Amino acid sequence: MNVLIVDDESHARDAAKLLVDWQGLGFERVLEADNGEAAKMLMDEHNPMLILTDIHMPITDGIRFMEWTSTHHPEAKVIAISGYNDFEYVRKTMKYGGRDYILKPIDPDQLNEAVQRALEEHRSETREKQRQVESGIALNQYKPVYWSHLFGRLLAGSQEAEAAAVQLKAEFSGFPDQAPMQAVLLSLYPIPDKLLRRFRGDRELLDFAIVNVLNDLLRSEWRCGYAFRSSEAPDELIALFWDRFDLLEERVRLLIEAVSMTLKAELHAGIGGKEERASAAWQSVKQARIALSQRNLLTPELRIHRGGIPAAAGAALPNLSALGDALRLSIQVRNAAEATSALGNWFRLVRSHGVVTPASVRAWETQMGVIRSRIEQEYEIDTLRDQELPLVFSDQGRLLLDETEKEWRLLLLDWLDALLRSIRQERSIIDEMSSYIASHLEEDLSLQALASRFFLSREHVSRRFKQETGQTLSEHVESLRMDKARKLLSSSELRVSDVAAQVGYTDEKYFSKVFKKHSGCSPGQYRHRD
Repeated sequence: MNVLIVDDESHARDAAKLLVDWQGLGFERVLEADNGEAAKMLMDEHNPMLILTDIHMPITDGIRFMEWTSTHHPEAKVIAISGYNDFEYVRKTMKYGGRDYILKPIDPDQLNEAVQRALEEHRSETREKQRQVESGIALNQYKPVYWSHLFGRLLAGSQEAEAAAVQLKAEFSGFPDQAPMQAVLLSLYPIPDKLLRRFRGDRELLDFAIVNVLNDLLRSEWRCGYAFRSSEAPDELIALFWDRFDLLEERVRLLIEAVSMTLKAELHAGIGGKEERASAAWQSVKQARIALSQRNLLTPELRIHRGGIPAAAGAALPNLSALGDALRLSIQVRNAAEATSALGNWFRLVRSHGVVTPASVRAWETQMGVIRSRIEQEYEIDTLRDQELPLVFSDQGRLLLDETEKEWRLLLLDWLDALLRSIRQERSIIDEMSSYIASHLEEDLSLQALASRFFLSREHVSRRFKQETGQTLSEHVESLRMDKARKLLSSSELRVSDVAAQVGYTDEKYFSKVFKKHSGCSPGQYRHRD
């Protein structure tokens, strides 16, 4: 059982680690990430039970991270920790499955109580799942679910795997007492739409049908292994072999053919290495997963994959960093030509490379997400567009680069359009604020007063004003006030104290000091200058 602490401030992460007796509560590892994107990678690798996350972070903030977690790891318990007492943040935390919202500085009692609640909820759910599994053992229709549960525990590693192996030896007919294990991962990626439609969009039903075909051969005919659905990756099926390893590759080919003939579904298989103990089978699964992640999406006719670097993949895969620079230039000149040209150049590199793997696609999705997130943070804009990059495949599962490039171009143009609209709207607000300042120089024009009037945060007003005008807010206000003061001194007989009041200063001496800094002389000297 692991906990993940996500905060861009190291001292905040250290505080969260120290304020709770994690080991005493049964947590084996305390993982750390300084942004939501790094946290996603740790989630996929370690599957922590509990997450403590900040709201404001670079690259991917806490709200987006919680939204992603609610989809990809809905079983995880989330506690938000924030320096902002903002109802909208609380609402979104609850919307995306957060259990508690704790304000900084962290109150130790509040944090420990929230952790205890999350832990008790997890234990209650675990007990309920175990009860459901055990109550289904006696019913034949639930046997596959039970076996998948047990084989899933076998792949968990450490003591849990040893216990699962003992249980399988006692309950699963044909499971070897002492024998090596070798894993094969089977994937439908990319799943053709028409195949999914045949199963009315029910992915679990499709997987159930495939597993039945696989086990008709693996368990009933060959008696050499068992297939089940992966609990870690919903789009993977796992076949464990424990006999006749000399025939393994040929039998994998027969499994693929059987599924193709029976269900018109085309599988890809990644083969892991042979492990001497059943409790070490998870290592073979990991190798098989790597083999699948390295297959070439441009050559789908190759169905069986072993670990290693694909042909033509020796050179570094093209990354999207140049596209990020082009996007920034397109935003500056208000023209998408630079970005679309860079995208075209990037796709030419991909074509010349000749290899696109699932692993490289995931890397590109991450890179694109980081690029877009950083640009949006630079302009302090959220376009609310966080969709996956579209990929277009043929019916045979070949990645179609020309069609994919067109889809990416449309996505890019749509995002640029949304971003530029938001930038124009932001600039309109700053223009409106500048006009208000110019006509209300005698009033309170502090950062707090203007932020409240325009329903923005102080930090946002400060940063955006400097970006748009090149001056800080206080510099801009002071400059306008001194301009008006000089006009009043030159064109009226008002007393200096009255001039000061009309430009927003209640203290005449302080006004005179500021005026002299700007004009090089006192207000009186300025009025009587030659």
